[in-house]
Amino acid sequence: MTQLPPALASGSVEKGRISRAAREEERRQQVLAACTDVFAKRGYQAATVENLIAGAKISMGGFYKFFEGKEDCFVQVFDRVVAVAQERIRIAVAPDANWAAQATFGTRILIEFAAEQPLAAKIVVLEAQTGGEEALARYGATVREVAAFLRRGRDEGKFGGRLPENFEDSTASGLVWLLQTRLARGDLGDAEDLYPQVAKVVLEPYLGADRAQQVLRAASDEHAASR
Repeated sequence: MTQLPPALASGSVEKGRISRAAREEERRQQVLAACTDVFAKRGYQAATVENLIAGAKISMGGFYKFFEGKEDCFVQVFDRVVAVAQERIRIAVAPDANWAAQATFGTRILIEFAAEQPLAAKIVVLEAQTGGEEALARYGATVREVAAFLRRGRDEGKFGGRLPENFEDSTASGLVWLLQTRLARGDLGDAEDLYPQVAKVVLEPYLGADRAQQVLRAASDEHAASR
């Protein structure tokens, strides 16, 4: 069990403040989860503060205690979804794993996350593009982060040096487009079917078809053994 630092655990007033802060953060997370559904179902442009308040079962004053307005609420929702997905990857993927393993398991985690929580996934890949200037900036940064990760494959795979300079940017945008298309029509499909298709797109340009297939087969065996 995590222990509080002595300075924070030395009195009932301090404990009370910590407890109130913890309860407030828990409530904020509940509100963000509810607002995720509202934004995803209605779309950012159509969603109103009144919709968000009703969906989160919060007062007007409570809403503005947590958020400056609709756009700020959406940005916090976006950040929460990304943080949850990143935490899943952090738990599932060993930090010292090579690039191919990180790419393979990371792709599986993200596809499974999108399949399990399609409304949350819509926030990142669809609604963020119309969610205001800050949300759009975060969306762009997320796509660039994916491209930067893909670019690391050039150092591991023997085919990376033959790729065009902007290959990773195009690939990252293409992967996002694939998810956008499927989520927009409500047909993401079975994660077990979609995952190998996406993983091959990620791995093959760097490793080649044969090596990519070996990596995917080994990852599939490891995944099956862990269940």
